[in-house]
Amino acid sequence: MQYLSKIIKEKPQETTQRSVESNKYFTEEANDLFYKEKRTARGWMSWPIGFLLLIAWLFMVWGVDDEGSFWPKIIFTIVFGLPGIFAIIYGFVAPIKYLVFDRMNGVIVLPRNFRSAVTIPFSTGYAKVKYINSSPGVISALLGFESSKKKGKVGGLLAEYNINNYWSFTVWYMDKNRPLPPGDAFDPYRQQDFERRKAEGFPKPLYPSKIPTPEATKEQQAERKRIGGW
Repeated sequence: MQYLSKIIKEKPQETTQRSVESNKYFTEEANDLFYKEKRTARGWMSWPIGFLLLIAWLFMVWGVDDEGSFWPKIIFTIVFGLPGIFAIIYGFVAPIKYLVFDRMNGVIVLPRNFRSAVTIPFSTGYAKVKYINSSPGVISALLGFESSKKKGKVGGLLAEYNINNYWSFTVWYMDKNRPLPPGDAFDPYRQQDFERRKAEGFPKPLYPSKIPTPEATKEQQAERKRIGGW
């Protein structure tokens, strides 16, 4: 387990307009105010689990055909069959939950399974990397965000893959004093975001960066340097 500092260490993967418009992707909204991702067990997650449980149940029931198999079949049905059916049904009726980055208010809304979402100020929250044995011989990393390092903290999951790149994107987007992160999904909002920061005098970034974060054009960059000094 380790905690990550709020710093942009690498150029984030571009957020594309295609990822927002297509139902095949999880990005629901991406602009200068909010970044929103679908996070739910609906369909794509619960259906495979349900089918696997039902297949396991069928193999076990068919494998028990001798006398006195009534109770083993009942147990297998309770342990595998019913959960498999419930998982498939849940895939149809589960409420859609969202991970939301609120850029202007500086908070992240994290969904949680079977519980209500939790809202954590980005400035006071902590990014934590947790390592798990996802399969024999394979260690996977999970990126979470929590309200505190102390006991009693609350939080949720940010990313399950490419976590360092995702964290750089998170820090960049949540720094409302910087221009929007890379990607054509943000292009329609760059000008109004630029004008907002200009009206505020181009305040210095809230969090450090190891890479350049220039404006969309050279003219805008020159204006930022003249007014804001960075």
